[in-house]
Amino acid sequence: MAIKYRLACHLITWGGEPSQNPEKVLSEVASAGYEGVEGLPIKSLEGLVEMAVLAAKYNLHIVNAGGGSAETSINYNITLGNKASEVPGCGRNNFGGPDPSDDDFRRAGESLKSAIAYAKEHNIKPFHHAHLGTMIETVEDAEKMLKYAQGLYLLLDTGHLAAARSNALKAFDKLGDKIGHVHLKDFTAKDPKIWNHRKNKWGEEGRFEELGKGNMGLDVKAILKALESVGYDGWVSVEQDQATHHSPAETAKVNIEYIKSIM
Repeated sequence: MAIKYRLACHLITWGGEPSQNPEKVLSEVASAGYEGVEGLPIKSLEGLVEMAVLAAKYNLHIVNAGGGSAETSINYNITLGNKASEVPGCGRNNFGGPDPSDDDFRRAGESLKSAIAYAKEHNIKPFHHAHLGTMIETVEDAEKMLKYAQGLYLLLDTGHLAAARSNALKAFDKLGDKIGHVHLKDFTAKDPKIWNHRKNKWGEEGRFEELGKGNMGLDVKAILKALESVGYDGWVSVEQDQATHHSPAETAKVNIEYIKSIM
């Protein structure tokens, strides 16, 4: 089966540099071999056009552009010709705390009705980030959230799922056709046997890591194969929150070279 997805680079690794010198960062992303870019600072429609023109100079496409509100973000992504857009994350602190009930998931789903309806009206997939602290920390959470929020899609974030001790591959069992976006990232814990994302110290006892260097069981090759098998035709954003062994530009290269080595 032919690979339909495309690789983008998330700019979180560069910290504040994309705001200070976006052209330098975009040139580094393009030199590493990516086709898309995520995380450019955009504060207005005029800024979106400016960044899109700059990205095009380096043959890069902007994916998952954020605009504050769900409606603005959707409008930005429509303008860019994207097929999907992120909706605001539903935080657990607003819906039941650390261990939400089914009713909490129902209320969270209802809170996204207008955003989902707006996206549907404009033929774009609205997706919710699988992210620690939100209603989707695990694959099981994702199944519940998408059950109570009809029309919602999943941002499959392999790093956050791994950090919550959840196997991202299991998402393909029931949600393979509901993946709207992907963040491909790895996670390592000082002691994988006792790691607990709510108790252990981030940075000191656990952190996001370069692809292939995690120790929480993430099989990057299997994830890519699964995306291929379900015919996923969206973007896969390679994301690493902080550079751990190299500069941000070198980190981007290391990660894409790892992907190429296992494909």
